[in-house]
Amino acid sequence: MTHTRKHIAVLIFALSQEEEIRRKPFLRNTLLQQNLTSRIHNIVKKTGLDYYIYSEQEQIGTSFGERFTNAIKDIYDKGYDAIITLGNDTPNLNTTHLSKAIDTLQQGQSVIGPSFDGGFYLMGLQKEMFDHKKFRGFSWNTSEVRQEIYTYLESYKKSIFQLSFLYDLDHFSDIISIYKTLPFLLKKLRSVLQRILQKEKKTVATLQTLQFYVSLKTYYNKGSPSHTY
Repeated sequence: MTHTRKHIAVLIFALSQEEEIRRKPFLRNTLLQQNLTSRIHNIVKKTGLDYYIYSEQEQIGTSFGERFTNAIKDIYDKGYDAIITLGNDTPNLNTTHLSKAIDTLQQGQSVIGPSFDGGFYLMGLQKEMFDHKKFRGFSWNTSEVRQEIYTYLESYKKSIFQLSFLYDLDHFSDIISIYKTLPFLLKKLRSVLQRILQKEKKTVATLQTLQFYVSLKTYYNKGSPSHTY
């Protein structure tokens, strides 16, 4: 079954800026959060597709899997035949990735944008391939979830298109990986990431200096040794 663009919607499933910083303290940078959020919105707007933003205020459920699955169901209940799910923490995501996802969905197939941690940054899913109960039971927020989704989708005997691997911002080490691969055209985002990295280097250097000072004080004390007779 093929779909026209008007039958496809985009679900931006992402926490608010305040909640994102609370859960990921290493991203405690307002400029970074603003840049990531505005960038994903601009990319999605360029597709011309209807899109919906589900932050923690709109999400319903106690676990991530429950909240994410409920959001997907909610979009389908609005009358769409296929959806593309995205977060706002994949800086290297661009319009090319979305264009390929849309083309794939229009051909009646599904699409996955894999992340290096075993999850995914994008999922394009046909309505007829969505089972609310099974989706809710996947091992969300683990390195196994993408393979579980592949296995599940393969049971429908339809091909799955895979996009290129990208990094999500889940840990501080991801900032280093993303900065190394980020296009030079994204000057503003590169600048913010560079500042975070520089701040971290200064913090590490200060801690190392303090540790060295403490070790000197502990092991190289010039005072008279105490003796027990």
